[in-house]
Amino acid sequence: MVMKSQLQLLVVITSFFFLSCSVENTAPNNDLGNSNGFQFDNIAYVTDSVYITPENEIILSSKEISNGMTTNNIDFAHFITTSSSLSEKSYYTGDGLASCTALTEGDWTGGTVENGEIILSDTLVDNGFIRVVYLNRTKKEVHLIFEFERADGELVAGSFEGNYTTVTF
Repeated sequence: MVMKSQLQLLVVITSFFFLSCSVENTAPNNDLGNSNGFQFDNIAYVTDSVYITPENEIILSSKEISNGMTTNNIDFAHFITTSSSLSEKSYYTGDGLASCTALTEGDWTGGTVENGEIILSDTLVDNGFIRVVYLNRTKKEVHLIFEFERADGELVAGSFEGNYTTVTF
């Protein structure tokens, strides 16, 4: 009888910890596995590079970008926060997140991206968030997750974990 009670208590405690985990610690609609990037319409876009500007803009890119550089066929996500200092927290549309954009197969020219298929923009998004799960400015490491629902009900979700580059445009 004591063993049964202990087993029941263990099940209750385990269930409590499992259910108490924040939904924002993982992007549940992202099937990228261990890859960095974002997903839309069951297509994964790998973005192995992340850039953070001094103005706290976050840029995910499938190719290396820098000032004056030109590259084509780039998958790209760009988030602008209203925060004066990026920190480990969630930034929501309408509360801390000023702008969000994602596009595929665009052209990067000297600090701007153009052309390509826009899959996320301020006019397309209904609600969502980007969460800075971890940020270490000394080691230049960051862990990001994000999920946005477009007005048409489609989801754009992704994540990045690794080193970032500081960049100015």
